[in-house]
Amino acid sequence: MNQLKPKQIILHCGLHKTGSTYLQRNFKGKHKALLDHGILYLGPTTFKKQLCLLWRYLQWGENKTKPSQELTLQTLKVLTEQASDSQAEIHTILISFEAIFGTLRTGLIRKNREKKSNRENNLGLYRYTKNRTKRLIRGLEHTLGTSDINWTICFASRQQDDFIRSCNIQLIKEGHDQTGLSFEESTKRSNFTHASTDSLIKKLSPLKKNRNIKIVPFSYENNSNRSDPTIYLDNFIHLILPEKGKQIIPILINKSNSKNLHEDINPSISERGLNIAKEARPIFTKQEWKLFRKFLEKNFPKSI
Repeated sequence: MNQLKPKQIILHCGLHKTGSTYLQRNFKGKHKALLDHGILYLGPTTFKKQLCLLWRYLQWGENKTKPSQELTLQTLKVLTEQASDSQAEIHTILISFEAIFGTLRTGLIRKNREKKSNRENNLGLYRYTKNRTKRLIRGLEHTLGTSDINWTICFASRQQDDFIRSCNIQLIKEGHDQTGLSFEESTKRSNFTHASTDSLIKKLSPLKKNRNIKIVPFSYENNSNRSDPTIYLDNFIHLILPEKGKQIIPILINKSNSKNLHEDINPSISERGLNIAKEARPIFTKQEWKLFRKFLEKNFPKSI
């Protein structure tokens, strides 16, 4: 695989509503510069659209079934293409995707789902964290042809009420049916018990048995500042790449040439905006809703 010989793979698994989109936009904008420092970044769009077989295996694969040759070949091709502009040997792959542990839709509201052979059909946000993460790790190991990899699994935590409220607001913004439900009602009908830091650590810890895995939870509130988002970016790099921080931070946080540094990528909306969203959702098609969502975010932002 010529220059693609990673010794370390970092999985940034969200959680949802913990500033992941902000980090991803800035990593994507500096993709080439990160490559030149031996770091290959892969974000949600690349993962879902180009690594679609790996994404499908992560979601619905059977735990005792090895990744297919077709999956391995596709993943190898995409990784090689993504790293092709690098002049340096790739020593680190950074994957940032808040749906690695699970999606909001399937974890909280998608009832009567098609039954898959892996039987992972029950509701509960991040219920299947261990299985999903294990399949992702296995898929990458088979693609790279080695299990001699240092893994870092990192995820942010939030104060519980804020996290639950933000997840429910996100579902409304995405156009899912939350009509007529108050925050308290939607919380009662949703299962967030698997999303606590202690629960996630407990689920992930068995993966350390046969692999070199470091689990790094961190507080979103303690590492971010809404008045200056670059603080979050700075702290995140020091958490996941402490030995490279001094080199990487100046690349990412160059305030003269990055429009994403101070942009609120996925802004919350006010209570009035939420009420309008609930009332208006039945009027629009799925495609029309995407445009209306932008209108809501622009005209009904939640104040700091």
